[in-house]
Amino acid sequence: MSTSDLRYPAEPNPPSSSKVQDAPYYSTPLPVPPNDLQNVRPTRCVTGLRFLTTIHGILNIVIFVALICVIVSAGVADDGKTIDNSDIESSTRVSAFHTRNAVLLFSAVGLFFIVLDTILHVSRLVYRFPAIYDLAFIIVMLVLAVVYLILGCCAAVWEQKARDTLGVAGALQHKGAAASTAFFLFVAMVATAIDFGLRLAIKPQQRYNPSSVINKGAYDAHADSAGTPRF
Repeated sequence: MSTSDLRYPAEPNPPSSSKVQDAPYYSTPLPVPPNDLQNVRPTRCVTGLRFLTTIHGILNIVIFVALICVIVSAGVADDGKTIDNSDIESSTRVSAFHTRNAVLLFSAVGLFFIVLDTILHVSRLVYRFPAIYDLAFIIVMLVLAVVYLILGCCAAVWEQKARDTLGVAGALQHKGAAASTAFFLFVAMVATAIDFGLRLAIKPQQRYNPSSVINKGAYDAHADSAGTPRF
């Protein structure tokens, strides 16, 4: 036996090329898998910026513009008390003052809800709420649609009362403001009924939060390298 053989004896168990190497160590934790119930739930509308291009996003914009016009028109017609206290009798029995206040109140409430709905869907924050939130919000908006129908009828009568009292006396300063209020209330009512009626009829589909989809890709890549089973 040569001296070189004594210096470098053969290894008893030579390494095999087929032996599985140790998985690399990662300092960062594994991403959340997509089956996390906090990142996925059924939704009735598309989320993200695409929401604004769907029928629901377009109708939200129509409702927003209509309610802004309602608030402007009703805000201009500030002669409700003068109409109600006029000495000239009118066949209508609707209070112009209280009708105007109710219109401004419910228009502001609807405006808040429609802006909130748009923000939640565009920013995808809707995934942070339970699925029952969608149904509850739809019911609230459909109730508001009925309220807008009633207020639109009252605003039309308010316009008639204004013409019967101050209009006859020639003291009506904002002619047509109540009629404009009624018109845009009907527009908001129709758009709200169509928008949320369609949402109620649509069966919720299982949609993934896009952030969880990104985590899924990272998780799968990490799982392949580490030998971790996929979810």
